[in-house]
Amino acid sequence: MITALITGALLYSNNKFALETVVINDWLYVGNAKIESKYLKKATPLNKSDFLKLRGRNADPAAFNGTRFWVSTGVKVEINDKKDPTPYWLISSRKAKLLASKLN
Repeated sequence: MITALITGALLYSNNKFALETVVINDWLYVGNAKIESKYLKKATPLNKSDFLKLRGRNADPAAFNGTRFWVSTGVKVEINDKKDPTPYWLISSRKAKLLASKLN
């Protein structure tokens, strides 16, 4: 009985806290956030070391942070919108190179 409850809780939390990243019809969706691709300047894939630094001590508080702590690589997407003070989006991704190539 306990095993079934723990399994159910783990399955629920996996679905609830998953961060879905999708590029459709010139829009980038990360969880509930979205941005049109015309405002994306440059996407850079980050290895584990660079990603952890940018997520930690080198983080910009104005940046959008779409990360999950259990994913150790990601993409930095620079924003080019004069109306938006967000300098970049930091997105965790296990397929960082593929995501960056789709956005560039």
